[in-house]
Amino acid sequence: MLTLQEKLTAAENRISKIHTSTDHEISKLKEEVKLLKTENEFLKNNSAQVRADIDHLNENLTDLSNTLTNVKIEVRYLSITLFDINTNMRETAEILQHHNNSMKNINSDIANNDRKQSASLLELGKQHVRFIDDIRNTTKTLKADIDQFQTDQWRLSAFVSSLELFHNNQTKCDQNQEVAFTASVTSSSSTWNSGTLIFDVVITNTGNGYNPSTGVFTSPISGTYVFYVSAVEYGVLYLKIDIVMNSVSKVRMMGHSSTSRQTGTNMVVLNLQKGDSVWVGHAGGTGYYTQSVPTTTFSGFLVS
Repeated sequence: MLTLQEKLTAAENRISKIHTSTDHEISKLKEEVKLLKTENEFLKNNSAQVRADIDHLNENLTDLSNTLTNVKIEVRYLSITLFDINTNMRETAEILQHHNNSMKNINSDIANNDRKQSASLLELGKQHVRFIDDIRNTTKTLKADIDQFQTDQWRLSAFVSSLELFHNNQTKCDQNQEVAFTASVTSSSSTWNSGTLIFDVVITNTGNGYNPSTGVFTSPISGTYVFYVSAVEYGVLYLKIDIVMNSVSKVRMMGHSSTSRQTGTNMVVLNLQKGDSVWVGHAGGTGYYTQSVPTTTFSGFLVS
């Protein structure tokens, strides 16, 4: 019984401890419940704010979606515009390439034309120089021919005057006093360069004063004589010859080498004593020229 009492006391003690522990636990639970209620109230209050924020976010999301839709439309439009721009750029690039090719062709044509024009101008310059040289040479030749013509004309005029004087004096001279000769060379020579020029073909020899073997005229009587010489140079060979009286040169004929076959002439009036000698002698140059009808001749006649 005592043991049972003790066990009962122990059980009551345990129950008392359990009640105490349970009350404590219940008190803690109540506090926790109160705290949870407070937190729940806070959460309820915050839930309304959160809902408001969510609604605001939904509105913003709607606006963002609309903006994104607009952006997509703009992007699509920009894509189409960019495609058109790319197409235009390709077309522009093709046009530019065609333009560049055309410019290359034009530049090539210009360069070729410049080269051709430069060559043409150079050739024209050369032709101009040749033309100027030809004009100068022709002018020089014409001047030489004019000078020669004027000289020949003057000499011919003097020769005609002498012939007239000779004709006028014929009545004053008897037959024994007539002296006149003309002689020519047989053929041309390209080598004659010294001594007496022998005119070995006698055309006229009145009074027999001229010797065709020696080329020397010897005066048969004293008087005034006219002597005339004409000579054609061989090709462009320079030629000078003199009319010589008793080894003294009196006048000189000259054929210049500027052009081919220049003709030189000269005439002299000499007072001769019987026995004086006159001939044509070399003074410079080489050769002489003649034809079947003589062009290189030597003449003389008594005037009085």
